[in-house]
Amino acid sequence: MESYAERNEWRGKASLDGGEWTTFVDPEEFPEFFTNMTDIVKVKFMGDTWESGPWIVPNKFPPDTLANRHAHAADTIYVIMKGSMTFNDGTGWYATGDVRWVRAGHTYGPEESGPDGCEFILISTGPIDVQWEDGDTFQADAR
Repeated sequence: MESYAERNEWRGKASLDGGEWTTFVDPEEFPEFFTNMTDIVKVKFMGDTWESGPWIVPNKFPPDTLANRHAHAADTIYVIMKGSMTFNDGTGWYATGDVRWVRAGHTYGPEESGPDGCEFILISTGPIDVQWEDGDTFQADAR
């Protein structure tokens, strides 16, 4: 499949309606990741590559899904598109239309979707590595 970068060397275009949803992490390949998650999250990567970005990643969290306390190595922005989510850090619940940003290295969580799940677009200034509070790090380019 031709990437956006192959068609447009300095710019890209993606659509929320196009492309395929896949798992952020394959449970068979990285079972250790799921010691920190209660369910499988679907994503649709809208950049060029996981290694080079840009990191624009719609996410679908099933209802009542938890992701243990963690941080990311880059600044991240969440745009809530549907449902609700809390980050259990004192900022309350986020709903459709809300935007949250988090600076690199800030630990929060558990991240928790509401009873209807949550769909959001995650935009990151760098690779979306997950640094679990227990010290394990999942590198998104390892996928």
